[in-house]
Amino acid sequence: LYHSLDRHRRKKYLKKIESVSSEMYEYSKVRSWGKQFLHNHQTTNMIALLTGALVVGDYKSSQASIWKEIAIDVMEKTMFLLNHVVDGSLDEGVAYGSYTAKSITQYVFLAQRHFGINHLENNWLKMHFWFYYSTLLPGYQRTVGIADSNYNWFYGPESQLIFLDTFILKNGAGNWLAGQIRKHRPKDGPMVPSVAQRWSTLHTEYLWYNPELPSRPPADHGTPKMHLFSNWGVVTYGAGLPISQTNTFFSFKSGKLGGRAVYDIVHFQPYSWVDGWRSFNPGHEHPDQNSFTFAPNGQVFVSEALYGPKYSHLNNILVFAPSPTSQCNNPWEGQLGECSQWLKWTTDASGDASGEIITASQQGDSIFVSGEAVASYSSSMRLKSVYRCLLLLNHQTLLVLDHIEKHEDSPISLVSAFFHNLDIDFKYVPYKHLNKL
Repeated sequence: LYHSLDRHRRKKYLKKIESVSSEMYEYSKVRSWGKQFLHNHQTTNMIALLTGALVVGDYKSSQASIWKEIAIDVMEKTMFLLNHVVDGSLDEGVAYGSYTAKSITQYVFLAQRHFGINHLENNWLKMHFWFYYSTLLPGYQRTVGIADSNYNWFYGPESQLIFLDTFILKNGAGNWLAGQIRKHRPKDGPMVPSVAQRWSTLHTEYLWYNPELPSRPPADHGTPKMHLFSNWGVVTYGAGLPISQTNTFFSFKSGKLGGRAVYDIVHFQPYSWVDGWRSFNPGHEHPDQNSFTFAPNGQVFVSEALYGPKYSHLNNILVFAPSPTSQCNNPWEGQLGECSQWLKWTTDASGDASGEIITASQQGDSIFVSGEAVASYSSSMRLKSVYRCLLLLNHQTLLVLDHIEKHEDSPISLVSAFFHNLDIDFKYVPYKHLNKL
């Protein structure tokens, strides 16, 4: 495009890029995204600033050097932190994760091309393919909606998958999954990408595509498998398959706020440049430790809360009453951080909220998972254990068992669970035999 522009237009566009980049740099000093790592706003805006610096650099090198320095500093710290995230996940979930990842892949490409910085051995990058494959419900259209979500991806993920195949995997699996997603894209309805996002990664998908890589699925594709995201605290089963009567999807989450790596970095403070939770923003997460979803035969039956207010009951977890610290559903209280548009992570004990996967095993078509989430509830309720286990007996039957223990002085006497469904109303259908109840 540059070569087709006359001198007047080149000058006009350069001036505009310089003006916006300068404004972006000033905002980076005062806005929260300038300080909060692994957040979708930060990676997106820093890549914009870096791109502006690369364009303006040949004309105003001193000014562009400052922009370049701040962008590289932040993105290098981002890659350093991501190297701790060994399962390839992002705590903001698949939708916002695609937002962040599209900028990270662009940075990895630009860093190597312009500065000779190689991140292709990064632990997170090596596993990031599974964040797309193992979160995908049968049919290649819908993803697990843990954290704020809109049914699937905000950006890509074809671009990210093409990048991963060309530079990391080199086995055709990324090209194959991108092809399946492209082939099965809905033409209408809520799963269609927005106009603002639909074409914004097409140029990088084109730039990175390697036609010499054969398009083929991962090894053992076609057989339902369990996948554990150890950092995210998420287990999925039956992902990445075509829609069919026997392809069932199931997920379970019991993890730490921000993911295990970030949570531990915040609490153990090994790096002086990380200022506790002020250096992160898990506001798109939900109060959802010990939550699950279930799509028997590929049909969503128990779903997640998607993008909405952070109410515990919308995430299929237990709430208790009467609680002395109930905030938005008196006398009931769910998990720490609930009740607002964004998850609260800096008030009271919210920053200490965590769950833990206790068991995750597969034997044939049966899955057994369990988690402990007592640390995600207020200490005022005096709970000793909030343990949930799930047993997938076959592709249509999921057994859910909750085990609760409380201290003798606990004020709690009631427990409740609401199993959320976005597509089909739950109805009690009485069993009839010979037309008799």
